[in-house]
Amino acid sequence: MVRWWQQFSGQAIVGDKTGQELKMLPARIEAFGLVAKASPDAQVLVPNNPRQRRYGDNPYQGYDTSRRPFLFQGDLPDDINPMMRVVAVDDQAWTLPLLRKRGKIEKGDLVLEWSAGQNSALDTRKISKGRDVGNVVVRRRTDVGLVDVVHHITFAFVFHAFKPKGVLIQ
Repeated sequence: MVRWWQQFSGQAIVGDKTGQELKMLPARIEAFGLVAKASPDAQVLVPNNPRQRRYGDNPYQGYDTSRRPFLFQGDLPDDINPMMRVVAVDDQAWTLPLLRKRGKIEKGDLVLEWSAGQNSALDTRKISKGRDVGNVVVRRRTDVGLVDVVHHITFAFVFHAFKPKGVLIQ
């Protein structure tokens, strides 16, 4: 049985689960060095056939610095570079350059933080040579402290496509 889940929404779009949605869980995209420091016993998943795709290689060289998204046929946002990286939480998104400049953005109980040290996986052929796009942590203040929040680090065109009435803060 083939099943295909839409990455941004978590909705099944092919197969016997079509129309159902996955329960979204908070996850961070962090540089390996940060993970190794915080969790020295962390394990790395490797494909059964390591030659299938070499870790550290990018088959989409230059994707995140292209002028237009590859293969996308939908409407593009008018007031921002469609390839601008954004951090999206629900119906709001902040540009990565804004978060990088400020280091921390607080909106109500939401706290977004940026720190240097993560290479773009979509910039150069060798990910280790890609430009620094930084690490992003998104949390919410609760009675028990800061708790990770479901979010997307994506491109402005993706946010525009899935949240056309969303608020994009530049």
